[in-house]
Amino acid sequence: MRRIICFRVLPFLLLTVFLIGAGVTGCAKESKENKKFVIGFSQVTVKEPWRVVFNEKLKSHADELADRVELIMLDADDKTENQVEHVKTFISKRVDAILISPKEASGCSRVIQEATESGIPVIVLDRATTYKNYAAFVGGDNMDIGRAAGKYAVELLGGAGKAKGKVYEICGGLASTPAQERRDGFHEIVGKEAGIELIGGLDGDWKLDRAKAITQDALQVHKDIDVIYAHNDPMAYGAYQAAKELGMEKKIKFIGIDALPNEGCVWVRDGILTATFLYPTPGAAGLDIALDILEKKRPVNPGERITLPTAQITQENVNEFLK
Repeated sequence: MRRIICFRVLPFLLLTVFLIGAGVTGCAKESKENKKFVIGFSQVTVKEPWRVVFNEKLKSHADELADRVELIMLDADDKTENQVEHVKTFISKRVDAILISPKEASGCSRVIQEATESGIPVIVLDRATTYKNYAAFVGGDNMDIGRAAGKYAVELLGGAGKAKGKVYEICGGLASTPAQERRDGFHEIVGKEAGIELIGGLDGDWKLDRAKAITQDALQVHKDIDVIYAHNDPMAYGAYQAAKELGMEKKIKFIGIDALPNEGCVWVRDGILTATFLYPTPGAAGLDIALDILEKKRPVNPGERITLPTAQITQENVNEFLK
């Protein structure tokens, strides 16, 4: 898949040179007719397909708005310390706004607070932080998605009040809020069913290969798993691969989250996953909100949350999402 980020890990000096080269001189660019705002974005990683699509859509939207915005996109290579360095440099260069999708809830909170208190609006994307007075948060409602996945698992196992079976859960990065909420929402529903035994809960860190290894171990011990619920589609697919290698894939239902057209939706269409749940990428909406704030079209309501819609996708409706 095409990579759109120019740098993976940037030492402070290189990042500074880059920003100077990009023309970030401490204020918004002025043209004769329009003000062009400089917005910095720190992406946690591009090791996950969902985040690659996230960046592609954000970059495409920024290109559409090229007369109003200059977007600087940086990849933190899955490291909180790189994101902290990104934001500190954005602050020192006085970008007009910052977008960030943090790796974990606590690690970037202090520097986001520092940016906010310096007068730079920060839009947090996908994963929340322990600091809540950012300009806005944009992302899906992961609690609701977890609940929806739980209801679907209950349905697969016989319906509310009658469900019976063993469910194995593979978590995303448990230091991140999406993983915590996808777990909590799922448990809220499945935990009401006395006939369901919920096991697993190990941290797959959103990675296919890690989920595959976790599942290989689990299936050695639990040969009667009925449903595997993974917090994203790549992990669900990794679990499927592990089961297939043991000849067990046909008796297990696999549920994932993300629903990328070329990934989760294809796996549902092909009968590999039983269901996935749409989790839209938040970059374009976050950029619009940042511009609205900078252009005084929208007030800053500290801690405001903008929730993107979801949908349950099975073989019955998957063709609508493959377009």
